[in-house]
Amino acid sequence: MVVLAASVISKSGKALVSRQFVDMSRIRIEGYLAAFPKLVGTGKQHTYVETENARYVYQPFESLYLLLITNKQSNIVEDLETVMLLSKLVSFH
Repeated sequence: MVVLAASVISKSGKALVSRQFVDMSRIRIEGYLAAFPKLVGTGKQHTYVETENARYVYQPFESLYLLLITNKQSNIVEDLETVMLLSKLVSFH
């Protein structure tokens, strides 16, 4: 599993907290985060969205999104488990 970043963002795409796990420029991660709200449709039952460069695995959390950005070769099952673990961590604190 290659996690590029884990973030907590607002519904509009503003990053509140973000941690990158690979060397990535600030502009690149801001681009990923800004693109995410446009990719998420309302009323969808999926918790992931794919683009040609990355996979966004997310969970809505109150008025925020918990977001994991991975490469497309990453194992989706492990990614979903990771975002659930992140959700437990955020709700605990």
